Amino acid sequence: MAGVDSPALDANVLIGHVLGITPEQVVLRSDAELDHEDLRAIDVAAQRRERREPVAYITGTKAFRRLEISVNRDVLIPRPETELLVEVGLALWDASPGAWAVDVGTGSGAIALALADERPGRWVVGTDCSPAALQVAAGNAQRLQLADRVNLCLADGASGLNLRGVVVLANLPYIPAPALGTLQPEISQWEPSVAVVAGSDGLAVIRKVIAQVGRGQARAVAFEIGLGQAEPVAALLRQAGFPRTAVHADLADQPRVVTGTRVS
Repeated sequence: MAGVDSPALDANVLIGHVLGITPEQVVLRSDAELDHEDLRAIDVAAQRRERREPVAYITGTKAFRRLEISVNRDVLIPRPETELLVEVGLALWDASPGAWAVDVGTGSGAIALALADERPGRWVVGTDCSPAALQVAAGNAQRLQLADRVNLCLADGASGLNLRGVVVLANLPYIPAPALGTLQPEISQWEPSVAVVAGSDGLAVIRKVIAQVGRGQARAVAFEIGLGQAEPVAALLRQAGFPRTAVHADLADQPRVVTGTRVS
C-alpha cells in the first residue's frame, strides 16, 4: 500500500475486518487458507487503501475511549488526541455536577457519547450543522444504547441553545485553508472539508462559537486546537468572559485543548 504510514498494520486491520477477527489473530493465522470470496474482499479493501482512503472509512468503525464509533465520509474520524478533550471536559463537568454538557460540532457523536458513557445518569446535547452527520451520530447513540441521554440537534454552532451554566466542549474545524494541500491525502481528499478547514487562519468557526458561548453565559468551555492556536484561542475566551484559561498538552506534548471558566 504505497505511501501509507503503516502498511503492515493497515493490512492486518483490513484482513481482520474481512475475516471478522482481530489484527493480532491475523498474524497468528498467517498461514491459513482463504476462500475466493474472502480473497476478493481483501483485494477490494487493499485497493481502497491504496487510493489513500482512511482505514476507518473502509472498516466503518473507529475506537474512541471505551466505545466503537461507526463512521462514514459524512463525519470526521475520531482521533486519539481528541480523547484529551473528553478527559478535560469530564473534569470541568465534574466540577459542576448539576449542569448538562454540550458537544458543539458533534459529527459522529464520539465526544457526546463518550461523555454520556462515562458519566451515567447525566445528559448531553450534541449539535451539528450537517443533517448527514447527525444521522451517523443518532445511529451510534442507538447502537450504544445512549440515545436516552444524548439529545442531538441541528444547529449553527451553539445557536438556539440555553447555555447558561452549562459545560461546552468543541472539536471544531481548525485547519487554515492554505494548509489543506499540505495534509495527508487521507484528510485532504477524503474527510469532509467542512469539518477540517476554517478560514484563512483556521479560527473562523472557533471564533464564532466562542462568541456564542460567551453571550450564552456558559459556565466552562473546552476547545480542541491546532498548531500555534493556544494563545489566540485563550485570548478570545478571556475577551468572551472566561477569565480563567488553561492550555492542556497531548501525549506528544503539543498544546491540544484550551479551556475557559467563568469566575463564580
